[in-house]
Amino acid sequence: MKSILFATTALVATAGVASAEIALTGNAEMGIYAPAVSDGEDGLEMGETQFFTDMDIRFTLSGEADNGLTFGATIDLDEAADRGEPGRFESPNVQGGEAIFISYGGATFTMGDTDGALDARVPELALAGGSLNDDETTHLGFNHADGFSDSDGDGDYSVINDGVGLSLDGFGDGQIARLDYAYDAFTFSASLEQVADGADAEIGDEDIGDTIWALGVSYSGQVSTVDLTVGLGYQTLDEVADVTSIAATGGFGNGFSAGLTYTDMSIDDADDIQHWGIGFGYEMNAIAVGVNYGEYTQDDDKLSGFGLAATYDLGGGLSARFGYGYSDVDPDAGSDDDFDNYSLGLSMSF
Repeated sequence: MKSILFATTALVATAGVASAEIALTGNAEMGIYAPAVSDGEDGLEMGETQFFTDMDIRFTLSGEADNGLTFGATIDLDEAADRGEPGRFESPNVQGGEAIFISYGGATFTMGDTDGALDARVPELALAGGSLNDDETTHLGFNHADGFSDSDGDGDYSVINDGVGLSLDGFGDGQIARLDYAYDAFTFSASLEQVADGADAEIGDEDIGDTIWALGVSYSGQVSTVDLTVGLGYQTLDEVADVTSIAATGGFGNGFSAGLTYTDMSIDDADDIQHWGIGFGYEMNAIAVGVNYGEYTQDDDKLSGFGLAATYDLGGGLSARFGYGYSDVDPDAGSDDDFDNYSLGLSMSF
């Protein structure tokens, strides 16, 4: 959506040294939603419909040095706050909604709250539209590729018990350092994330290493009449897991788009997890609609789901939004559960 700056301030330092620019943007949302909540046992169900309000404020800073280096930073104020100590920002050794970069020619180095190389280069399948509560991307069949961990702490990484998102981003301190190099239609990326602030990390008595490494490459260009994007990524954490992901999306001249993705996570001392997904989008004039479906499998266990997002652009940064997600848990032939969630309301971009 088009963003209108709240304020733009040009800060010019001593002539011949550097120049910088600061921009303030934001968005606000209001409406209703029914999230997925615990059913009081081992599953989830749709919760009660309730009010939804949210606001995000972002500062974007950019500048250029005399030698041609460009540099900048972004910070989301809602993500930067330390919830453990209200009124304070997160400490420097953990991510807190900030990303800082320096760039020269086709090379860019970024640190902070940013994507790892796999997540940055492999496209996701939310191809059109959007919702207040991201219902189309939070169902159990969507691979958001921004984190996977042993959430129940049992040492057994399970697609049923530990959620979804086949990526090691966020497994450590959330601070990621990534180098990108763009050449023609290709972009190459390499990244690392410390697991325990530089120290060797352990699960029980087992050393799992200290760094998550990742590589990725993507191609974006026009092939015949299709705007094609293809991405391939790889991640590894010693003694924990290796992740390989590939995806392709294409935009067609008639407003339609489509995409496919496949990911394999090889986990030490556990069964591998596979994910595949498919997505479609349609955009015409003020209307944008996107749908996606995906499945995770691990041995005989399966998670699946689909999402729907619809947006109507009212102009001037105001849009009406609807989102729906459906999730199905099928851990074995004798057990079955499903739930859904939705949101409806207005989004305002400033």
